[in-house]
Amino acid sequence: MSSNPVITDQDLPPEVLQAILDGRKVEAISRLREITGMGLANAKVVVDAAARRHGVQREYPAMTDSKPSPMGLIKLLLLAVTAYIAYQYFVA
Repeated sequence: MSSNPVITDQDLPPEVLQAILDGRKVEAISRLREITGMGLANAKVVVDAAARRHGVQREYPAMTDSKPSPMGLIKLLLLAVTAYIAYQYFVA
């Protein structure tokens, strides 16, 4: 039986809480594990709960519509022409 104290998302060490607020959840989990000896899964659950409680949300990269470059289209056209010529030469 382990004698580790029970840590909840409401009584985290200050450096762990600061890492959560800065959006560095992996660092927060690592620090929590170092300080308390908690397992990885339990530390992740506690850090995720604290992040939700403090309103920290994951930021996803912005999806942008990119226009195809003219060079890409030229390469595709050359590939298609080369494939057609090879087909005519070997099959026909």
